[in-house]
Amino acid sequence: MKRIKVSFDTWIQLLGMLGVLGGLIFVGLEMQQSQRIAIAGQIQARNQAVMDFDLALLTAEGRVSRQTMSLPFIEIDPATMTEEQREIRRHALNWQTNSLQNAFQQYELGLLPEDVWQQVQDRIQNRWASCYTRETYSSVIPSFREYLESLSAECVSN
Repeated sequence: MKRIKVSFDTWIQLLGMLGVLGGLIFVGLEMQQSQRIAIAGQIQARNQAVMDFDLALLTAEGRVSRQTMSLPFIEIDPATMTEEQREIRRHALNWQTNSLQNAFQQYELGLLPEDVWQQVQDRIQNRWASCYTRETYSSVIPSFREYLESLSAECVSN
């Protein structure tokens, strides 16, 4: 068996190439993370614009405050409401739906902590369980729609 001697310079070159390769892998991972964060920022900005629009329509004439948007009137049968109440309810539900969809998208990108996601998930399930609020989910993104359809199909009329 013949032994091959490798010079010290060759070992240094090999270590240098491994260092460059490791650096390129690290840079690639950093670029991927930066892209994910940039996409999340764009998603947040789009969702915020939609939410601001609904909020502006609600508060423009002083008809409703931010606190009103969380009141249980959104769970009431719309057939028992006045036309103005239904309009306010529609904008409030759209605002809440966009907020929940935004949180879902941030979670899907890995940018929402698990404990926060648990809270959001509870809100989504509570809203999905109401027969009176499901119509607002008709215009959500496909991945959020798939998530909703994985939840219980039963709804409750309050």
